[in-house]
Amino acid sequence: GVRFAEDRGVPKDMQNAALWLERAAKQGLPPAQYRYGRLAEKGEGMQKDIATARRYYEQAATAGNVQAMHNLGVLYADGAFGQPDLASAMGWFRKAAEYGVKDSQYNLGIFYARGISVAKDPAQSYLWFSLAAAQGDKDAAAKRDQIGSKLDAANLKTRKTEAETWRPKAAPME
Repeated sequence: GVRFAEDRGVPKDMQNAALWLERAAKQGLPPAQYRYGRLAEKGEGMQKDIATARRYYEQAATAGNVQAMHNLGVLYADGAFGQPDLASAMGWFRKAAEYGVKDSQYNLGIFYARGISVAKDPAQSYLWFSLAAAQGDKDAAAKRDQIGSKLDAANLKTRKTEAETWRPKAAPME
């Protein structure tokens, strides 16, 4: 499936990619579940099907696939299943962020800065923006600096130290 999707050794063929990734996903392989969910979400090589995307993302995320965790957060935040479910989005973003997914770290920075599904917390916002910025996210760096200018010196020092010593959880090998 990956070979067909990425034009590796065979001509690119998204329909065949979807076929083979679905077979592997149904056998419980988390990377295939994530990739098949992504194809279903985008409608690549198959009909767009958000319910299928959600099912396979959830299976992959439950097995520890960090990208599936992030993508589920995005789907919940965007209201892909009806109304936006920001509390569920926050939960999935947090899980992915703890594994070091910078886009989820950035999103947590936004949630804490604006008080979305959590109490407004500039210090937490600063921390998550710092972690995303440390991975090269320029927007996160700008937001970190903006938030940091409003924190008192002691709180800023604490959060800087916390960001410098923070280590992501190790993702499962699967």
